[in-house]
Amino acid sequence: MTCGGRSGAAQAAAVEGSCPAAGGPGCGDGAVLPAEDVNCVRWRQTGGCNPNGPLEQRGDKACTEEIPMGSSGYCHCGTGATKRKARLSTCDHRPFKCATECLQVLRYTCVSWRQTGGCSADGAREASKDQACDASIEPRSSGFCECGDGRVIRKPGCEHGEFAAPFKCEDECGREPDLYEELGIDTSAPEKVVKQAFRKLSLKYHPDKTQDDPKLTARFAAIREAYDVIGDPDKRAIYDSAGLKMLDDVKNGKVEKGPAMNGEVKVSLEQLYKGAEFKTSIKRKVICRGCAESPTDRCRKCNAGCANEVEVRQVQMGPFLTNQQVEVPSKQKCRHEQTELLVEIEPGMAPGDTLTFKSMGEHQPKKIPGDVVLKIAEHTHKVFRRSGSDLHTDVSVSLKEALLGFQRSLTHLDGRRIELSFDAITRPNNVMQIVGEGMPSRGDPTQRGNLYVKLSIDMPEDGALGAAQREWLAANFLAENSAPPASPQSSDMSDVVLARAWNRARSPCGLSVGGAWVAIAHWESTS
Repeated sequence: MTCGGRSGAAQAAAVEGSCPAAGGPGCGDGAVLPAEDVNCVRWRQTGGCNPNGPLEQRGDKACTEEIPMGSSGYCHCGTGATKRKARLSTCDHRPFKCATECLQVLRYTCVSWRQTGGCSADGAREASKDQACDASIEPRSSGFCECGDGRVIRKPGCEHGEFAAPFKCEDECGREPDLYEELGIDTSAPEKVVKQAFRKLSLKYHPDKTQDDPKLTARFAAIREAYDVIGDPDKRAIYDSAGLKMLDDVKNGKVEKGPAMNGEVKVSLEQLYKGAEFKTSIKRKVICRGCAESPTDRCRKCNAGCANEVEVRQVQMGPFLTNQQVEVPSKQKCRHEQTELLVEIEPGMAPGDTLTFKSMGEHQPKKIPGDVVLKIAEHTHKVFRRSGSDLHTDVSVSLKEALLGFQRSLTHLDGRRIELSFDAITRPNNVMQIVGEGMPSRGDPTQRGNLYVKLSIDMPEDGALGAAQREWLAANFLAENSAPPASPQSSDMSDVVLARAWNRARSPCGLSVGGAWVAIAHWESTS
């Protein structure tokens, strides 16, 4: 099919290749068809679930009748000299009426194939590689089919097209839009892009702005319907694996869910403290849609056996026939695929917590894809240890610092510096409690545990003290409960140091952290 009624400016834009993926003036959105070309004739039913199959006249329907899922064919539009086909549909389609589809028949006409670079339909235009509507396009090519009325069908190409079949834009534009096209995105779009596309289109086509225009009202309904599926991870996975018919069966409770895939993802303590977002990938088995009985080159690549299907068959049991569930080989074809998952770690998550990716597991024929469940594991940290919502670390001080006080600086998990300052005697294995510097609480990061710092004393090595020093210590070091020594007369400052240490040991102990006083757990002082 070709697009009729295009203006000279539109034709020039198409020739120059200036059309972006979003459409625009001269990119199929400015042509206006004569009224007789958008008049509806009827629904033409075809056989074999193929819109190009043999006509089945007994299945034809009036323009105002709803076309249910399960029938293939096309809307016959145009009561003038030009006869047009709109919404060529397989059996797996959404219900619609031809009266509405013929009003937007221009959307089902082809302008051209527009080539882009960068493995993206929105990449830089490569106008010299544009193709006519009837040209066969290699599925690994990036670009988009430009259709009439601003419709574009994105093809990211590259690895996304590895298991796709060659196509022609005249066929792509003529068929029913899939749910991704309704939102103006391609099948690789992440959740964030899906939401952005829906917000933009729902504002543009909202009934408050379209003044009850029947064509634009129909577009809004289609956009809403598409987002209800693609915006839901569970429904999106079912649609990707088995199409609309499976979604309908799921809604009616006719399909069970496949088994979950379980795995593990390792993260750092910093990521658990601050939260993080990163991508990981899993290898899973997926169904090659449309390959059940197809010998094409594309389908021959799908050589990973699918899981068996369960069928109810009549089995002879003596003189009786009974119905039994039996496993039978599936006619579907499967392949292995590396699938990216976006891992979102919340602040305060802990080892053993799980992340569930709905319906992102392996495909099994006639089943909803199972979930992917990833258990969080933690890398060992060099400085901190976690216990519930608390953090623990060790700090060593010299014997001199244990007697006279010390200052230390710790780098926390978020990069902040915590200054520790203590000016009393430190005993071995004392533990300092720093309130509110532990792990955040999952769901409420304003609530935090505590940080515990265990202190150890580095004693002098053997032989570090000379004979004179040992004699002085023996003469001057005080036993417990003894009186303080007299003020030293000697110029030897060691006497003064010991006197100060003795006095501080009998004063109330405390710890200064960055200028604030905090509690000390399990701290013993001489009374």
